[in-house]
Amino acid sequence: MDKNKLVIIGNGIVGNLAALYLSQKLPELEITIIGKSDQRRAIVGESTVELSTHFFEGLGLGKILEDKHYHKYGLTYYFKVNNDPDDTRYVVHEAPGVIRMPAYNLNRFTFDKDLRETNSRRNIKVIEGVVNDVLLKTPEQHRHILSVKMTNGEMTSPEADWFIDCSGTRRFLVKKLGLEKSPPYQRSSFWFRLKKFDRDIFDKINVIKKEHHCYDPYYVTHHFYGKGYWIWMIPMRSPDGETMMSIGYTYRPELGSEIVKNYDDFISAVGQDHPTIVELVESGEIHRLPGNLPDITGYRDYMYESKKYYSKDGWFIIGDAAFLFDPINSLGLSYVSHMICQVAAIISKDRTHSLTDSYIKCHEQHIQSILSLHDSWGKWYEFMHDPVKMSWTLLMNNMSYFNVLLPAFINGGFLDGRHINVFSELFKRQPVEMHQAAYPFPKLLDILSEQVDEIDLFSTPNLYAKNIPFELYRADEKLRKKLLVRYFFKLIMLRTSLIRRIKWKLNKHHMNVLFSALGDNLTDMLRMVSVRLFSHDMVKYHKSGSPDATPFGQDGEFMKFIKKID
Repeated sequence: MDKNKLVIIGNGIVGNLAALYLSQKLPELEITIIGKSDQRRAIVGESTVELSTHFFEGLGLGKILEDKHYHKYGLTYYFKVNNDPDDTRYVVHEAPGVIRMPAYNLNRFTFDKDLRETNSRRNIKVIEGVVNDVLLKTPEQHRHILSVKMTNGEMTSPEADWFIDCSGTRRFLVKKLGLEKSPPYQRSSFWFRLKKFDRDIFDKINVIKKEHHCYDPYYVTHHFYGKGYWIWMIPMRSPDGETMMSIGYTYRPELGSEIVKNYDDFISAVGQDHPTIVELVESGEIHRLPGNLPDITGYRDYMYESKKYYSKDGWFIIGDAAFLFDPINSLGLSYVSHMICQVAAIISKDRTHSLTDSYIKCHEQHIQSILSLHDSWGKWYEFMHDPVKMSWTLLMNNMSYFNVLLPAFINGGFLDGRHINVFSELFKRQPVEMHQAAYPFPKLLDILSEQVDEIDLFSTPNLYAKNIPFELYRADEKLRKKLLVRYFFKLIMLRTSLIRRIKWKLNKHHMNVLFSALGDNLTDMLRMVSVRLFSHDMVKYHKSGSPDATPFGQDGEFMKFIKKID
């Protein structure tokens, strides 16, 4: 009897990560990757976070990460003290120490090459070529039939029980099936990689922060903000050990940011707010790609979505073929990690004839919940220049990540319908006309932001010291419940901290906001007690055998029983 066949369209990082995971989790599958290994792609995604690193480590890629890439000591945020370009003072929020779960700044050229070499040592077939068409399976035709033009010019027609579209921005299946969908908020981006720059220029930035001796603050992902835009600066290691840096500018021009289409535009726009960044850039030179091409990429209005991502008929659209992430939270590779495991869970159920429409629907809902967060990030651009609203927003965002999203991934709860239903309700996607303020505690922050000239901006809370659970490093269901309790507790603490910082006035508006906030504290206290005493569906699982139960069990089983790479 023939093995079940899985075909992956796309030979980039997403397709190869999918092949590596599925070859270990479902070794009974015959896996084929179709795509060009030498295709020139726009490379981005150098900054990993703890979630994606956990996935990579579980796949056996830890030695590659340690040997060839820089450790990343968190996300560091720079908030300008004022809008004077000659004033180099920034209030800086950074990690207060080294957490137990690592993250890395990747050189994607090196990492992608090593990932392909890793897969070449496994029983994974690669067809160098391009998929031109596919005949989807029907009751009469039991397998998908793909039409592939190989690089030697010949045609071949591999069959598949399931296939995953990882074709990136080509979006093969989305276009074939007419699934194109526009996002609520567009973004544009311009980035390049720099080498031979004067790293000492970083020291010219007058940083206001709590001093420490835990790590070199250079080895983080640096974030700078302005009106309608933000800038990333990511240190990385070149293949020969040379220091490099990825620098990018992402923006919404309709909100007042400058349009950046080339290097000169970047220098002009960034120099208005952050002249030290311009000085650093001009001290170096642009990295060159094979063929002596400058390593510069620009995307204008690059966001898109799909009307559907997973089908019970055995096709899946993941990674950039599905939708593009705003790089603001480095969540692209993190959610790719989710999607690969979701596809594996669906295929696992399909192989045992236990796959239901409701389980597919669960995962489609999970995607929509992540896109609802993405919608919020799109609205962040409306207040990125406001250090009060932006700092508290990042504080809340990272708190949700460390206490809810990351534990749900590590434990595998994100594959179970019970968690997904609560998560989907908590982050329910709304039409754009119903979108609310994207910053937390909006009524409180509106008042505090108006009082920015009267408050001590330097005392704005550093997000890391408030929300990193340093004991989180492995699957632990008791800890997951504890972190959810802590999440509600921290909501109360943050709201209370905001209340204490505001200079209250005895007028109707201020009193209404104050009493409403105190009522919200009481509600969150009741939630905290309820979770502590009776648990919560967010941290529960369906019983084994339930149509929407994860097929991989609890306690991180989705990353277990995977053969490590020699």
